[in-house]
Amino acid sequence: MIDRRSLVMGGVTTMLVPLSVRAQRSGKVWRVVFFSVAAGPNPLADSFRRGLNELGYSEGHNLSIQYRWMAGHESQYDDVARELAESEPDVIVTAGHPPAVAAKKATAQIPIVALAVVNPVGGGLAASISHPGGNLTGFSLEVTPETNAKMLQLLHEAAPKITRIGALWNSANPGSRFYLDAVRHAAQSANLTLKAYDVRRAEDIDVVFHSLRGSVEGLIVFPEGLLWTYRRNIVDATREAQLATIVGYRDAVEMGALMSYGPDLVDLFKRGAAYVDKVIKGAKPAELPIQQPAKFELVINVKAANALNIGVPPTLLARADEVIE
Repeated sequence: MIDRRSLVMGGVTTMLVPLSVRAQRSGKVWRVVFFSVAAGPNPLADSFRRGLNELGYSEGHNLSIQYRWMAGHESQYDDVARELAESEPDVIVTAGHPPAVAAKKATAQIPIVALAVVNPVGGGLAASISHPGGNLTGFSLEVTPETNAKMLQLLHEAAPKITRIGALWNSANPGSRFYLDAVRHAAQSANLTLKAYDVRRAEDIDVVFHSLRGSVEGLIVFPEGLLWTYRRNIVDATREAQLATIVGYRDAVEMGALMSYGPDLVDLFKRGAAYVDKVIKGAKPAELPIQQPAKFELVINVKAANALNIGVPPTLLARADEVIE
């Protein structure tokens, strides 16, 4: 019998999808944990759930999803991961890099499908991309350091007069360091000044934007879980500070950022459902290659460019996958 109580640990709320008596009698109910760096519900979790639905899984029939949202409780990753492992789900799905690290430490037996991780081999999550080994597989955000540095190159191409650029990163996320190192190297090669600003909590956003005023002319926001969670706050702050900004996720451009460059996260989370299906059907994570983005999308907001008095070169607009007027 599945415990229907709402579990609360250290302020982190767990939501367990209830199952009907008919479903419990009809056969196996697969228990999936969704352990996310973000707040929820959110579009990425919704896309993952839709992917499972399309594969024949239905909550209340043959599927139970337990959600753990960690935004605001970042110090509790390890404790929550141990609790989740002790509940012995069929699969642990992690959204973002820190939950993947915590889940990997908590269990070597329960299959883990890690979504939106950064540098999984260099970070010790997998032995290799093609043969991860152990109990973890999933989907990575990046291909090479050069791909990460592309954000800086595109921002400078859109606004070539900008020479002082800030970068928002999260020092509590090992994956975020991978982005920062790549962009620092690219900035040195292009003779641009790069200043890094650490955002580890939502409260840091106001402090950071107060300190960067007058110090930088443009901003890079890495595709990092905490920064994605508070993207609305960040976009509003960049608009107020009149900063040309490139982010790692397209919906921030729809909110008013100048441009974005990165993989389609909604599609990535939907594809993650297929890996959960494979694991449920008996595939071993050790033998499932870690998938990397097949395509990176460039999206440009012309309205935001006009507000910043930036004339984006026509050649760059022509290369964009989407231009928001």
